[in-house]
Amino acid sequence: MRFRPANSPLSPAQSAALDWFLAAQGQGFNPGIDRPAREAALAQLDALPDGALRSMGLSRATLPAHVYRDLIPKGPT
Repeated sequence: MRFRPANSPLSPAQSAALDWFLAAQGQGFNPGIDRPAREAALAQLDALPDGALRSMGLSRATLPAHVYRDLIPKGPT
């Protein structure tokens, strides 16, 4: 069974997508300290309509890379 904090703004699917994104970045990468703030940003962006995301040059699939772009400039590999 998978657990996530009760105060997480992310759905289980969003949380899993973020976990997979972070795991794909390589061993030793653990930005856990600022994850709550990043989760809030991801949830806020995910609440936007697809057209708004497109106008920002984003898609739902690229949201994790976008919220971590300062730490992982290349995005997913």
